[in-house]
Amino acid sequence: MSVDLRHGEPGGRHARGPTLVGRATYGLLALAGAVVGAGVIAYLVTAGAWYLALGALAVVPGMVLLHHRPMLAVTAWLVVTPLVVVSDSAVARKLYWVVHRGLPVLAVVMVVLVAKSAAHRRPLPRLGLPEGLMAGYVFATLVSIVYTSTDVGRNVIQLYDFVVAPMLLYLFLRLLEPDERQVRGVAGAVVFVLVFQTVVGMLSWVAPGVLPSEWLGKLGERTVGSLRSPDVYGTTVLFCGAFLLHMGASRRARSITASALFLFALGLTMAFMTFSRASWIAAAVVLIGALLTYKGLWSRLAVMAFPLVLFAAASGFAAQQVDHARERIESPVARESALSRLPVVYASVRMFEAKPLTGWGYGNFDRYDRQFQRPVGNLFYPDKDHASHNVYLTLAAEQGVVGIVLFLGPAAVLLARTIARWRRLPGDGVLDRRFVAAMWAVIAAHVVVNNFSRMQVPFGLGMWWVTLGLIATVVERVPRADGRPEVAA
Repeated sequence: MSVDLRHGEPGGRHARGPTLVGRATYGLLALAGAVVGAGVIAYLVTAGAWYLALGALAVVPGMVLLHHRPMLAVTAWLVVTPLVVVSDSAVARKLYWVVHRGLPVLAVVMVVLVAKSAAHRRPLPRLGLPEGLMAGYVFATLVSIVYTSTDVGRNVIQLYDFVVAPMLLYLFLRLLEPDERQVRGVAGAVVFVLVFQTVVGMLSWVAPGVLPSEWLGKLGERTVGSLRSPDVYGTTVLFCGAFLLHMGASRRARSITASALFLFALGLTMAFMTFSRASWIAAAVVLIGALLTYKGLWSRLAVMAFPLVLFAAASGFAAQQVDHARERIESPVARESALSRLPVVYASVRMFEAKPLTGWGYGNFDRYDRQFQRPVGNLFYPDKDHASHNVYLTLAAEQGVVGIVLFLGPAAVLLARTIARWRRLPGDGVLDRRFVAAMWAVIAAHVVVNNFSRMQVPFGLGMWWVTLGLIATVVERVPRADGRPEVAA
């Protein structure tokens, strides 16, 4: 059996013709949806939530659009979410509801309906262990919230924003199985994200007055763009750079390759401009991964970077940033910032040791950590209760072994399958083994950053699951060693 990722269907998989039962079922579902939708809109209007009614009315044309161009769901999420995820304006919050909370659900439903419709009937891919672990994590977390939370409603909303909606983006990619044309179609949105975040990031240093106040939380200290967190910003620009580098490397036109190199270098540069030590290490990981994946990349980057470095040095801007970077490493404030986290790390370990199986409950770290903090040798012990800066230690403290295994299990399974099927992955094209390697470098960057940050912006975890979904798009369509495909019968 062959796998043709250029046309989106594994070899041997054929669409089945429409049946009378299928047409009748699809028609009844459409009618029921129209009736329920009309009732919902009428209720929202009478309740005064007219903006939600408008959003509901947009569902139908949105589904029609997604029916013809399903990857627009990912495009819209990538473009819009960074603009509204940290905004407090009423309009931005409504857009956040539509794009981050509503669009992933709509996209998954649309993929299933189209696959089962009479006109486009096709077997959906079989969901396996990674998706089962994801569902298990959501269920286990809901149980944890119900039994341990002091504010169930707030934590359920947080769970949806940070976990469920991002996982739905992954599920959308798994069920859609986009082909090369569809994945390449996202490149325009990725370029926009990288360029926009670069412009906002640079303006925060040279002309902060033109930016909204909510984008200036780290003014004069870090570069965060519109994402509030330097680590979320760093992983985002690194994803953009790695993705666009591969899009350019998968084509032969020199102009596209040159632009891809420039955008990749831009992503690395802006990751440095975060002045986050975690993002610096993450950028080094992505750069090393790219150098190992793409032949001749080092010399091309060096040729492109040389005039840029000369210009930056002549303008004096580079010297200012290098001084600021040195201060981030060597200054007493920087050392105090690093040492002040050690008691919180120690508290995480002690909390895990006290309840290793299920932890202290989702979202309860800040509720219990202070009683577990102790001096760490003769090192700094702060009077202030610092927040945790480690996703995995926080997860272990709050949800124990169960949470760690269920949350990280999908990535571990996909990594194992990537290694096992590496030689059978496509050797050329857009969705080839180099693409998989590039996306794994981005995941490694996330792992680095997650050891120093809690990813307190939903967009960061959204990018984690989107990246895993792109990896699964390639890896899960490769037949197993026994020749059987990973698809439903």
